[in-house]
This record gives sequence, C-alpha cells and structure tokens, in this order.
Amino acid sequence: MPNNIQLCRSILFVPGSVQKRIDKAASIPADAIVFDLEDAVSPSEKIRARERVVDALKSSAFNSKQMIVRVNGISTPWFEGDIKAIVAAGGSAIMLPKCESAEDVLITKSFFNSADIPLFVIIETAKGVLAAPAISNALTEQDSVCFGHVDFAADMALNEANASEGVIYHSRCQVALAARAFGASPIDNVCLDIADEQAIREDTLAGLKLGYAGKLCIHPNQVNIVNAVYTPTHEEVDKAKAILAAWDVAQEEGSGVFTFQNKMIDLPVIRAQQNILMRYQAAQ
Repeated sequence: MPNNIQLCRSILFVPGSVQKRIDKAASIPADAIVFDLEDAVSPSEKIRARERVVDALKSSAFNSKQMIVRVNGISTPWFEGDIKAIVAAGGSAIMLPKCESAEDVLITKSFFNSADIPLFVIIETAKGVLAAPAISNALTEQDSVCFGHVDFAADMALNEANASEGVIYHSRCQVALAARAFGASPIDNVCLDIADEQAIREDTLAGLKLGYAGKLCIHPNQVNIVNAVYTPTHEEVDKAKAILAAWDVAQEEGSGVFTFQNKMIDLPVIRAQQNILMRYQAAQ
C-alpha cells in the first residue's frame, strides 16, 4: 500500500523576529514550523523579521522540516512584500491570516507565479466562518484550513476564548466540516494552556474527534503531546491490520460486506483502516 501522506500533526508557531527561537526551532520535533511575521512581530520589526525568516528558509538546518511562513494579512502594508520575499526564497508554504473569502485565496495565490506552493489559510472571524465552504472550495488537496479561535472570540465580543463550548465550538466544527467537504486538510486551533499536559491532551483529542488532521501549537511543550494524539496507537494499528486481513478473505469469497467483532465492515470502514496504517507509517 503506497503511502504519500505528509503529516502535519503538530504545527508550531515561531516568532520571526527572535533569532534564538528561530535557531531553536530546528531541533523541535514538530511536523511543521511556522515562522510568524504577523501577530508575533511588532510593526517596527516587520521588515527585519522578514529578512531573518528568508535567511532561515535558505539554511540547511531546516532541510528535514516542513516550513510555513505566516505573512501579514492582505489589508496590511506588509502583505505584498512578505509574500513576494517568501515565494522568491522558496522551500516554504504560505499561511494567510484572517482569511474571509475565496477572493482572499485567489489574491494570495496570484503571487505564487504558478509555483506549486501549499497554502494554509486561517479562519478567525465571523465572516470567515460563514465563508468557510467557499474558502475551502477555492483550495486544493495540498492546502489546509486552520481555525483561529482566539481572534474569532474577540470578533464575536466574547469574554473568554473557550474552544470547547458555545459559538466557538460550533465554528470549530464548521471549519472542519467545510475543509473535509472540499478536500482540504483541517488544522485545529491552538491550545492556550502551555503547562497543563492533561488540558493540552484533552483539547487535542477533541479536535481529533471533530475530524481535524493536526493542531496549531504555540509552545514546544505542546508538540510531543499533539504528535502522540494524532499518531495511531499500537492497538489501533493491530486492529486495522486484522480488519484488512479479514477483508482480503471476504474479497476472495466474493463478499463486499462482512462482520468483525460483531460489527459490520464495508468499504468506507476499510478505507478508514488503510488511512490508519498510512498515518502510522508516516509517523515512523
């Protein structure tokens, strides 16, 4: 069974303005690193941060990493300079903050110059959530849709950014549904807890159960926990192998449906088991 999955279980934000954090990022076991030119960088440091990030993208230290750069938003004076510099440097995906429409996707991709560059969009406003299906439909299978619940909470005038309840949870579900419906990869919101391992694990598990493929991280402490949650367990792998072996027998007998541990198994279940094995193999 071929495996062409590129994992994005953990996606760690790193400030583009802090050189020591850029240097440290190369040794952190996140599946992907996001050099942030937006929220983590003050206006006076925007240009210098861009230069630091371009230098990092050219460094051999990150050869084994999936690299992403969060550029400044379309409405800011830094957007065009950011995206042109990152595209010219090469070797990196682009992350677009505060995406609110399919037009935002098309504007961003117009700067790619036909290059095959993955795009990560962050939906983090009420307008963006309402447009999630149209945004997802404008993306390709190599692109991803992320949910930014903190900015969304602010946009909704909420006192707390709790991703497990209320309209935030509802929107968290909507973003995952829209991405999956149109073939993009859904990436879950950050967890604001950076020291409470149980809270991080529970929040990550909640996203996994909603259909997310990975999670945004804001601290290195979160990475190993997120990786573990999004990696199939040995028990899941053993069960998947047993189901697939039984499927082979059923196919030889000319049956498209069979029972396994008193549950009906058909093609959609088989595809899920194949996906478990591919994700596990990719994680190794």
